[in-house]
Parts: sequence; C-alpha cells; structure tokens
Amino acid sequence: MEKKTFRRFMQEEAFRVPDVEGVYPLLCSLELACRDINRLMRRVSTDSLDGLQGSSNIQGEDQKKLDVISNRIMKLALCCSNKVSMVASEEDDEPCLCSTVTDSQAFSGEYAVVFDPLDGSSNIDSGLPTGTIFGVYRDPKFGPKDPTATVKQQGRALVAAGYCLYSASCQLVITIRSGLHMFSLDDSTGQFYLTRSNIRMPRSGNIYSFNDVYFDDWEPGVLAFLADLKRKKLAGASVAQNAARKPSGRYMGALVADVHNIILNGGIFGYPGTLDKPKGKLRLLYEANPLALVIEEAGGYASNGRKRILDLVVDDVHQRTPLFIGCVEEVAAVERYQSFYSFPTDA
Repeated sequence: MEKKTFRRFMQEEAFRVPDVEGVYPLLCSLELACRDINRLMRRVSTDSLDGLQGSSNIQGEDQKKLDVISNRIMKLALCCSNKVSMVASEEDDEPCLCSTVTDSQAFSGEYAVVFDPLDGSSNIDSGLPTGTIFGVYRDPKFGPKDPTATVKQQGRALVAAGYCLYSASCQLVITIRSGLHMFSLDDSTGQFYLTRSNIRMPRSGNIYSFNDVYFDDWEPGVLAFLADLKRKKLAGASVAQNAARKPSGRYMGALVADVHNIILNGGIFGYPGTLDKPKGKLRLLYEANPLALVIEEAGGYASNGRKRILDLVVDDVHQRTPLFIGCVEEVAAVERYQSFYSFPTDA
C-alpha cells in the first residue's frame, strides 16, 4: 500500500470537510516548521546550539538558544501562510499581529495560532525528548475590541491542535476535530507519512506520570489519589478493576513526551498545583488547551482537578493551571478525590 503524506491526507480531509480547506495552508506551514526545528535538534551539538541564550522569557525562565530560534521559526512560518492574523507564543510577552512579524500588511488571515515553540527545552543538552505544542483558533466574528480576544477563547473553540515530538523519531500528532492522527517523519524523503489514524485510548491505563519531587507540597486529594493508585485500591473502582491494575511510573520531563506516552499506552499525566503555587505551572493557553483537545479527540479527558480544561475561561494569555490528562477513569478519579478532600483553594 502506498504511504500517505501529511499533505495528501489533509487534502483529502479538506475535500471531505470543506471547513478544513481554509486552514490547510496554515497546517502545511506548521508541518514545515516542525521539520526545520527537528533538523536543528539533530544538530544541537555539532552546530553549538546547546546552552543558554543569555535572556529570560516573560515567566522569568532562562531561555535556551533553541527556544529563541524555534520561536522565530514558528512565527515566520505561520505568518507567511497568509492565513494567520495573530500569533501568541509562550516565549513572548504578548500576542503579536502577523503584520508586525513580517513587516508587511499583506500577511493576514482569519486564524490565530498559539504555541509553545520548544516544550521541555531543559532536555536539549542531554539529548532527551522535546516538542512543539500548537493550537489554532478562528477569529471571532463578534466580540470585544481587545486585540488578544481571538487567542483568549476557551479551548473548546479550537479548530485544530497538536504537537510535534522530537525524539528517537519525529512524530507530528494532530487533530482537526475529526479524530487524532499521527504522522512520522521519514528522514530519507523529508516527508511526514501517516502512521496511525483515528487513535483511540483505553478508558483506563497503568502509567502514572507525576514529578514526585513535589510530593510534600501537593494538596491532600492528589496525595490520596496517588497513594491509593499505587496500592491498587482506587476509590470508585471495582475490585476487579483494581486487581487488574499494574501501576508503572514514567516521567520524562517534557510535557509532549509524557502525554505522547499516555496516548499510546494509557494512564494519567499530572502536574498539580503546590502549596506556594496553587494555580500550577503549566500555561492554559499554550500547553493545556491544545493538549486537552488532542487527548479528548482520542477518547481521553483533561481536567484541572475540578473542571474540564476546555471549559476554563482564559483571563490572561500567560494564565497557569493544574493539569491532569489521560484516560477517562484515572482523570475522573482525581476529580472525585479532589472533591472529597475539599480543596481550600480554587485553582
């Protein structure tokens, strides 16, 4: 059987669903950007691309050289698609109009794209997995005159979302609201080929991916959930379900890599709030919302511990949130534990 390229797949989707036709050039630009970033990731050591840039982003985090370069690649690729009016990056203080990125009024469109250009960049120098996360919104026809209103829509308004994983192989995983599809980069041809279509997660899984170094700072519901999960005595699950559990801890330090593992093998990823940071660390706009759509398209669920991520209101472009994402049964169990232990702070 002939292998199907990313572009051919998207052309067929556009033929089948006319709404996809408008976003097709934008998706092709995302694919090109992922190829370029992956190429740089392969040359980190030989081209001296490792180490710090010597500056920090809006969150006060030290930027790696590839953080800055990847951010520039994403912005230019998207704005030159002629379909994007605004881009919002985790690395920038504020969203920016494409007319300022390209220095030309000719580049504009009806979509806005939010992205984390290089998730898990602390892994770069060690050669561990990193990734790019993105989400696409359509400009609202009506609404406030706030120029950032387009990117401050709820996650359920996303028209497309996905990520690119840079690891042993380069994987592009994307949804255009018609299922979740995975494409793998063939280094010999430079093309992404469809390798999995309509990915479906199990309702329950064994992997739990939490950074246990913060264990003492987590709230009681999270602690009780993990303790019961490891003892195979999860409240609300049947005796048979608990007996069948084989809990296995996996944590890779890159959100894209951890979520990718959960999608393929089942389980739950969690980044709870802590006593000093009850609102968590992960960004709602650039990380949680796109990945929440990805996971739900595969039959999973994403929550902040009390509410569905895609229903959260975006008040600020750098808003943070706790995140629990993965199989329905595990994430729903976290919500039950959170509710039972009556969290004192509403994240």
